[in-house]
Amino acid sequence: MDTTPDLTYETWLHELKLLAEERELAWLISSAPENHRKGYDKGFSPEEELNALADLAEWRGCGCGGS
Repeated sequence: MDTTPDLTYETWLHELKLLAEERELAWLISSAPENHRKGYDKGFSPEEELNALADLAEWRGCGCGGS
């Protein structure tokens, strides 16, 4: 968690969007700006926020146990 105290939410969100575009994960970023506020308030860096979103979105199979 390396968000600097003087980094505004708007700047943080902008960096999150840029990082997501670079990693071709822009689809993970909400069009509603306040939807990522929790990550910012918890002190997550934009990279940490994106990594958490990417982890949640990763397909891990259906869970049915079939092969």
